[in-house]
Amino acid sequence: MNDAPLDALAAQCLSVRDLIDSVGDPLMRAAIDLLLIEVGKALAENCAPDHRAEA
Repeated sequence: MNDAPLDALAAQCLSVRDLIDSVGDPLMRAAIDLLLIEVGKALAENCAPDHRAEA
């Protein structure tokens, strides 16, 4: 699987997270953090086995 879309999604989520922090809504912050966790898991699952051993 191509990680480029997931990388782009992670970058966008981080930008949104910064905006949410400026708004100060804890529920929105929790939602974006959960989304970032799920994107991170998906990226990790797609990572080649030799790359996982290095991490």
